[in-house]
Amino acid sequence: MDVYTRKILDWVFQGSIRQLDLINLLRRVNQNHELKGVILRNDNGSQFIAHSVRNFLKSSEVKQEFTHIATPEENSYIEAFHSILEHDVIERNEFASYYEAKEMLKRYFFHYNYCRLHRSIGFITPQQKWEEAQVVYNTTFSENLSS
Repeated sequence: MDVYTRKILDWVFQGSIRQLDLINLLRRVNQNHELKGVILRNDNGSQFIAHSVRNFLKSSEVKQEFTHIATPEENSYIEAFHSILEHDVIERNEFASYYEAKEMLKRYFFHYNYCRLHRSIGFITPQQKWEEAQVVYNTTFSENLSS
């Protein structure tokens, strides 16, 4: 999740997520949205503290920021998102299969990014906020280049 726009940039849904799964997710995000210079805030889960993940982030020039143990409020954006996801999807549906659940999540993430208005970002969608941010970034970057 990009905390400024609240946009879900990518996701993975599996029974358990291994180091390689996380690295592959980060690679996809890096291909679509350059990670260089990004601060990645995460908990102290085994995937995030693994040397392979830390090395990948370092080589991608991502600053990894760990929350303190047992302090979910330090990662409040993703914790709030998980609460919304549980309320909107998990509690309201009974899934017949893994694939059905995965398809429902895919549709929900699209809805979350492109349709759901967020009070915290001015009653617009994460995609709209993302596009606004890109315009500001591109304009500022262009102005700095011409100076």
